[in-house]
Amino acid sequence: MKMDIRELRTFKTISETRNFSKAAEILGYTQSTVSMQIKNLETELGTKLFEYKKRQVTITDSGLNLLPLIEKTLDDFSKIKQWNQTEETGILKIAAPESLTITMVAPMLKVFKKQYPNVQIELRNATCLHNEEVLLRGEVDVAFMMWPSRPNKKLIDHDLGEQTMVLVTSEDKNNFVKILNDDKSNFIINEPECSYRNQFETAVWQQHQKKFRTTSLPSIAAIKTNVANGLGFSYLPENMVEKEIAEGTLKVVKTDIVNHIHAHLLTRNYKDKSELISKFVNMFK
Repeated sequence: MKMDIRELRTFKTISETRNFSKAAEILGYTQSTVSMQIKNLETELGTKLFEYKKRQVTITDSGLNLLPLIEKTLDDFSKIKQWNQTEETGILKIAAPESLTITMVAPMLKVFKKQYPNVQIELRNATCLHNEEVLLRGEVDVAFMMWPSRPNKKLIDHDLGEQTMVLVTSEDKNNFVKILNDDKSNFIINEPECSYRNQFETAVWQQHQKKFRTTSLPSIAAIKTNVANGLGFSYLPENMVEKEIAEGTLKVVKTDIVNHIHAHLLTRNYKDKSELISKFVNMFK
């Protein structure tokens, strides 16, 4: 039996999450696959790496001693895969949510491509939480997210500033109190993991003990269209609705919600960053 780099990644992920199910979710495996990988690794090394007691996963002394070696091995493996990449011909892998892709990432990539036309860009869109996870797993070089709190301490956080949020409807004479008191008010928003959705729902519950009927839609374009057609209201980054506000198809309603949403650019440790990633990050400073 030979040791597999995937088994090392699985070991590292479990050591971070202390949960086999969570590790399987992050890595995109079934829980049985994760269990088999750890079993194979323990057999290869001849020692127990994790113990399961009282529904909790704990790492053994052997596992703790092994962890720094595995982290270094995974770092070295990542460097080997990218050792021949240069500023001019490398691959830059980016993960970003839809809102930041439209308003911040895409315009900057246009500038970046002019400077480095031979660089291959791989851009993926997903939730902020997922973007952070794929960066931790080493699947991307840079991740963007919108969040009120600091990201994982293992990542370097470049705070890109507060993102103004607005509540929008299609009605001219609407107000927040009216929306709060209307049992038929329909909150149109994206996925439950969305940071600004969480900020809005948490604030409304804490300050007004109100939960709205909610419609979840897959894209901001779909949300704006439904709100503009009078099917409900939404709470979105202002720069996503500037055009509609200027045209009058959407109207801003003032709220008492205190905004904490910031945009973040995340990277792994600087010592492991290529010059290509450094150049990209510096464009946002």
